[in-house]
Amino acid sequence: MEEERAMCLARSALARAQCKKPYDFSYVGKQRDNIFIFNGFYGAKYTDFYCKVDPGEILVLSKKKLFRRSVKYYIDENECGIIQYFPASCTERSVIRCCFPKSRKEKKADREAEFWQRSIPDLLKEDQVRAISEQQNRTSKSSETKPEEQSPE
Repeated sequence: MEEERAMCLARSALARAQCKKPYDFSYVGKQRDNIFIFNGFYGAKYTDFYCKVDPGEILVLSKKKLFRRSVKYYIDENECGIIQYFPASCTERSVIRCCFPKSRKEKKADREAEFWQRSIPDLLKEDQVRAISEQQNRTSKSSETKPEEQSPE
């Protein structure tokens, strides 16, 4: 899981440094434990980029060393990697979050916590809408015309 977060951080830092989207870069492989290789369009041709993920910093370097950036990040209380890097040449100003994938147990706990944070009138309204919808479905199904069965004579 640690590797997934590191790969997300590397790809996101590369994309932000290039003012592109993360899906514009294809994962090629790993050189070492903390160095990820991505391929993307740069300077009128496809180029390999090496992203070295160290604690607190990601170094992005092109294959022929024509492009080099250092991007800072930190790990928040939820174990998510946070990148607040906004190059002047880019219009994108959102904070990048790379988190561990949640387990089924964690997802269930999140849903339960979200349920208990909602107000009672909202929950009652939701139940009412669901009940009315179910009643309408039953009514429409029972009122559908059924083909008459022919009795053998």
